Amino acid sequence: MIDDSLMDRKLLTNVLKKNGVSNDILEAGDGEEGLSTLSDNYEEICLILLDWQMPKMNGIEFMKGVVKVPKVASIPIVMITASGSEDNRKTAYAANPKLAGYVVKPYKPDKLIETIKPYLS
Repeated sequence: MIDDSLMDRKLLTNVLKKNGVSNDILEAGDGEEGLSTLSDNYEEICLILLDWQMPKMNGIEFMKGVVKVPKVASIPIVMITASGSEDNRKTAYAANPKLAGYVVKPYKPDKLIETIKPYLS
């Protein structure tokens, strides 16, 4: 889970746990920290939940880097963002054509769970 808002990370963790997600959850506060966490743990990561608007490295920059690295390019990414415009959605899919989902904040927990469930191991 990569999001600069600690409150949003806690909220998302609560939603996941309340909906039966038992996977361990790694957290990063921005894209740079996310890359470091991914580099250290990529073999155990089954899904990346990614915010768009973050300091240092935003979600689009993060995805552009990740899709170029074969070891991690196959890890599904679901963008969870307040950027809900159609142009922003197109930008996200242009950065990562294999984007596993695009969920707009505030999201409905059941919609989020439905989006991510296929990717959890």
